[in-house]
Amino acid sequence: MSAGQDQATDLAIQGTNTSSITSKRSLERLGYLDPCHVPGVTEQDSPMMFKYVVPKPSRRSPVINRAYYQRTESIRVLVEGWIEECESKGIEQCAVVSLGCGFDPTYFRLATLRKAKESKTKLKYIDIDYPTLITERLYMVRTQDTLRSLLPQNPTVDDVGEIVSDTYSCLGIDLRNLEMLKKGLEAAGVVPGLPVLVVSEVVLSYLEAAESDAVIKFFAAYPDATFILHEQCIPTFDVDDEQENLHPFASTMFRHFQRTMTPLKTLQEYRSLQDHRERFKVLGWSKCDLLNMNLFADYVTMPTAEEHQRVSLLESFDEHDELYWIGAYYFIAVASTGPETSSVQGKKSPDVLEHIGLRSKLQDVTALSAHHVDQETYTNLDDEFIDVTISSDLITDIDWAKQCPFQDLDINRKGHTLSILGDEAFVFGGFGLDAEDHQEGAKVFQTRGQQTRLNTIMRLNLVDGSAETLAAGSDGPAPRMYHSAATSLDGSAIYVYGGRDGPSKVHNDVWRYSPNGGWDPLWRARVSNEGESPIPKGLFKHTASMMTVGGREMMVILGGRLDTGEANSQVWAFDPQECQWGHFTWKSLQNGQQQPFPGIFSHSAVVIPDANNQDSLLVVGGIRGSDEKVLNTVWRVSLGVSEEEPNCWVEAKELDIMTDSGDPLPPRFGHTSIALDDDRVWIMGGVSAPGLLKWQETMVEIRPRESTFQYLRASAFKELVMVGHATALDTSRGQIIGVGGGGTCFGFGAWWDATGWALLV
Repeated sequence: MSAGQDQATDLAIQGTNTSSITSKRSLERLGYLDPCHVPGVTEQDSPMMFKYVVPKPSRRSPVINRAYYQRTESIRVLVEGWIEECESKGIEQCAVVSLGCGFDPTYFRLATLRKAKESKTKLKYIDIDYPTLITERLYMVRTQDTLRSLLPQNPTVDDVGEIVSDTYSCLGIDLRNLEMLKKGLEAAGVVPGLPVLVVSEVVLSYLEAAESDAVIKFFAAYPDATFILHEQCIPTFDVDDEQENLHPFASTMFRHFQRTMTPLKTLQEYRSLQDHRERFKVLGWSKCDLLNMNLFADYVTMPTAEEHQRVSLLESFDEHDELYWIGAYYFIAVASTGPETSSVQGKKSPDVLEHIGLRSKLQDVTALSAHHVDQETYTNLDDEFIDVTISSDLITDIDWAKQCPFQDLDINRKGHTLSILGDEAFVFGGFGLDAEDHQEGAKVFQTRGQQTRLNTIMRLNLVDGSAETLAAGSDGPAPRMYHSAATSLDGSAIYVYGGRDGPSKVHNDVWRYSPNGGWDPLWRARVSNEGESPIPKGLFKHTASMMTVGGREMMVILGGRLDTGEANSQVWAFDPQECQWGHFTWKSLQNGQQQPFPGIFSHSAVVIPDANNQDSLLVVGGIRGSDEKVLNTVWRVSLGVSEEEPNCWVEAKELDIMTDSGDPLPPRFGHTSIALDDDRVWIMGGVSAPGLLKWQETMVEIRPRESTFQYLRASAFKELVMVGHATALDTSRGQIIGVGGGGTCFGFGAWWDATGWALLV
């Protein structure tokens, strides 16, 4: 790379500070962040720098706000926890070094916090970044009274581009120049023997691997150092016999950073958590724990239902798939060089993970296993490599009917429905691109602004593989996504309920569609937020299943989200003949017991017979609304009608589904399920947590009567995300049809499973 290219890249990297600080300002403005975490301090008098740098905040998308909140809060908890641990051990003096600080306000927040707490341990805080950025930072600080008042009174150096003092130093240093770094730290009083915390928040990933390694190795020479590293990783998504295949999220992320001239250079060398684990080990660190951000959020930043509820009330949020992908592709490493007993101060070195209560959780192997943690989610230097390869005895091979069954299909949408009537399949609604928004046959990576909710129907011919888009018309349903569609028991019509068109605009209506008659509106009501209700309140991300209840054909609505974002725990059934709803009461509520079935969404449900050969629902996975936990539960839900109260009842029994070797079902949401017969249910796709679904875990077969499941492996690899997709059973041809699905990466771009697929059953 030429000198000019190097300079351009450096300028682009410095520009990431603007993007980061704008996102954090969005958090601050919306109320995600507690100003200073000091009682009585409000946003107006808080010394947080975000408001000074971005006086006119730009609201980020909800998923970026959530991801940045978890990132910002994680760093805050670790930094404050480390300082508190030093104080609790009676350490007289310690230092925090922030690499690539940009306009980060941590020093000013800590200065206010420590003044309020009257901290006894003396803290040195050192901010380091490119000289140009440090000059801009100091100019901005000196022009704001609140910030200027927190600067040291008598610094030894105080010029335009540098401050050096016994408490706070701000140094303009290129991290590739280790000699300057050494001199700058010595001038600031950071010497070997002093407990030092180094913080690198998405900084070293922009350097060449050898350059970032040199920085990490440099600080490993300090005998009592702790290093917090937060940056990107590439978990193993799927591997076939010949090559590793990157998840489209990773491909989109790489493409974005290349396009913005800020390539993730270190990520090319160190991808997985295992790679970074070996990296710290080789570079001289005696301890290192590495967690992806999903696990860190579960254990530290958002561990309680109360915190989830607080955050969920700040703004509408529905991009759980993207948030969990982000959490799987970013991680935090906490490494240390200090021994159990410090030879310098005669005290045990500060262990921040122990102080914040995380160490004991990470040592509980049983709890980690129950939380579905593997080496792509958490690892440390003490653990041997954990082999999570699925035994071939647990895998059943299946075959594609056709990998691309519809030659003209270019669907580019998610959150739609798929229903089969005779020899035709009908795709309705969803979120994505209209046909005129893209060139046919082109690989599409579009921004959010080019995507929209849809109300068009695509008709797919199951015999000749042709596809056509039908005009929406003015007499059909409004655009929507994450609605439901159930086919009548005689296979003559499709019934559509609910869905949403916008962050909080939820539909509460029922439509019938038939190829000959078109659309017919059957029922509509206002969206409601009241408690127990005889009719649905307006839902999305629910399930609708056509089944026989009390001798009548009914469309049963289960789970889903209200317009407030709250998860629904009530059950309703729609009678297509009478166009009336029935409200079903949980049996256990008669005796004042706790409701057994939680409010969930993004689950799947299929109709299978129970022990009495009556229709029941098999409900798999989803997200629990109270704490947004991704579930691996399997429920059998039965409904009935009786003369006794309640006249319409529903009850649920949780099934303990495992492999023959005792392995639990991987948690997932956003998947689909198909009942092949009375005791075979295929689960396809979805998003897992805290890690990604491996390729071998993408599809499973559940056998409810035996309470077992096994993995399904297609005969040839096909790159499918299988999230936001739709599936249907084509009994005439003995195949499962799947179409659509896709995802988005930070708004950098979108990807689609655009061609459809068919599996033999």
